[in-house]
Amino acid sequence: MLTDTEKWMIINIVSNKFLVLPLLLLCLFLVSCKDSVAPVYPGPVVKVLNNTVVGELEAEYHRRSYQLDKLENGVPPLILQTLPKDLQQLSPQNDKKRFFLKSILPMILLANEEIRQEREQVKDFKRLLDQGQPLEDHQLQILSTLAARYEVKNASKDPSAIVDALLIRVDIIPPELAMAQAANESAWGTSRFSQLANNLFGEWTFSPGTGLVPMDRPEGATYEVRRFESIYASIRSYLRNLNTHTAYSELRQLRAEARAAAQPLSGIKLAEGLFRYSIRGEDYVRDLQLLIRQNRLNRFSSASLRLRS
Repeated sequence: MLTDTEKWMIINIVSNKFLVLPLLLLCLFLVSCKDSVAPVYPGPVVKVLNNTVVGELEAEYHRRSYQLDKLENGVPPLILQTLPKDLQQLSPQNDKKRFFLKSILPMILLANEEIRQEREQVKDFKRLLDQGQPLEDHQLQILSTLAARYEVKNASKDPSAIVDALLIRVDIIPPELAMAQAANESAWGTSRFSQLANNLFGEWTFSPGTGLVPMDRPEGATYEVRRFESIYASIRSYLRNLNTHTAYSELRQLRAEARAAAQPLSGIKLAEGLFRYSIRGEDYVRDLQLLIRQNRLNRFSSASLRLRS
């Protein structure tokens, strides 16, 4: 039986008159999203775009009145299968940067929206438990699914402890920070890994044959750069990585402290928790912070998805 998320993806993809996806591709999208228990996105139909050149995508953005400097009406919910192959040919450099940011922002917001709705479910569970009400069987099942997805282990299986642990992990990443890392790790979408493997964040895999072998991989090393079925799948994986991996516990702690103080999440501040993302350590953090400042990425911190077509 299909989950609500799978039904949602089918409806959204089939209803897109601009795109005909083969059954195999449809199944791949369902596989990438089936681990979510988030409610259906309440806005207009999500469009999956398979345009392969910059001009086609720009025309699509124009049809949807989507401009980076005019986001008052929200960002249209668009998913890219791949980045256009001629992205590197865009000139000047500022045009390439703007196009890249414009292309990934909708997907970052969509992936964050999924997390936001999962977080609301966890907060609902906490309210019930704080009131002394036990969770019902279907709620415990959702809690168990979220605990598995976010790698929360609790030997006692105490719902209150699981909820508290999830509230640290089930939370968004500020758009400006995700955009800065995507730009840094993928050379603004022109790197070999982003073009051939849909990998924007340099994520590795240790399963031979499932990724691309780096040209400068040391002799004897077995890691590969992970291959994703879509750009959106790469973004979802990146967010899950930051929310689960032990290397980024400092980021999650900084985020939790901001939440406890009722402060807005800051990409520049949370970047401090990413010193383990690169062997460059603190220099990598400073590069991200500089990238956010130089490209004024903070202007996207309050960007939201469009609620009407």
